[in-house]
Amino acid sequence: MPENILRELDSNKEPDHLDGDLKIMRWALNMGIDAQTGFQKLAVNLDMKPVAMAHSTATGEGLVSNGLLGGDLIRLAAGEGFVPHTHPGDHLLIVVGGEGTITYGGKIYPTSAGEVYMIKGGVPHAVVAITDHVIFAVGSPHRPVDSMDRMVPVEYQAMAARVDLIHCLICEQKAIYPALLHQKECQHCPCPECLVLPKNCGNQVN
Repeated sequence: MPENILRELDSNKEPDHLDGDLKIMRWALNMGIDAQTGFQKLAVNLDMKPVAMAHSTATGEGLVSNGLLGGDLIRLAAGEGFVPHTHPGDHLLIVVGGEGTITYGGKIYPTSAGEVYMIKGGVPHAVVAITDHVIFAVGSPHRPVDSMDRMVPVEYQAMAARVDLIHCLICEQKAIYPALLHQKECQHCPCPECLVLPKNCGNQVN
């Protein structure tokens, strides 16, 4: 992103800005409305965020929270991902930059900027970045981005369908556990062998 845009984004961002009871945080730069298409344009910074997240090499930035409901920016570099996991509550994943995948209910879905996903907290799922990937995550109950209990890692096969099937909707490969998608040359396999994880991550389950 050009330096002038970054400077403007930083100057417009006022951490913990309060107007009475209203908390305001800027997460993107307003680039105006395209006169020809009528589309709103936003600039989203895909660089690393300031806080290291638990259970992964992702970085994050807390935006707003009242303890019950909150929203954060999460950034995954290309090739990084979250191990299969669950959450204490349901949440929205709003993709604001880049491309990736989400594995949910035995299927691998492609994700790209402009999409929103409603995730049931108790359903095991995994998120992987194809390119540098930024997600605006809204959850309840809310946990800080570096909280160890923000997510609970689970076994890889917990993401499979009832017949232990994982189906990639991008390359149309299928694998029945214990077979893994990368063994069929699927480049979107969300197993721990395929993810970039911290060396000290104790959640590299197979």
